[in-house]
Amino acid sequence: MKINIIYESKFGNGKKMVEELAEILKEKKQEVQLFMFTSSKPDSLPEADLYVFHSPTRQFMLPLGVRSFIKRFKPPNKKARYGLMTTYLDPRTIALKKMDAFLQRKGMVKAVDDFKVKALELKGPLENYGDKLKRFAEELIKI
Repeated sequence: MKINIIYESKFGNGKKMVEELAEILKEKKQEVQLFMFTSSKPDSLPEADLYVFHSPTRQFMLPLGVRSFIKRFKPPNKKARYGLMTTYLDPRTIALKKMDAFLQRKGMVKAVDDFKVKALELKGPLENYGDKLKRFAEELIKI
């Protein structure tokens, strides 16, 4: 399966997490590519079977660049599947709900429950998420 992981990471925690996810998926014989929201264009992503979007939460919301990218993203087909990930300080975050709404309006199909990891401080570290990430990877590749 081809999987594109598109992410944002201000302090490096999100980047580390999606790189770990990519390695887990590659070990499971999946074809994975990583892209940053800030250095990619929504219309230039290669086609994939699954898109995983990771965004940190900033004051309960999506960062502006992530929100803009998601709004402009055009899935290659109406039934493209996706998964969502976030790191957060406050569990009241609505960032993933916003991202979910944008993607569902585009006709995309959610493949798995959201993956959320609590940051213990603003710049990290993150709570222990290793086993949780492995389970998330397993759910992503179930068809």
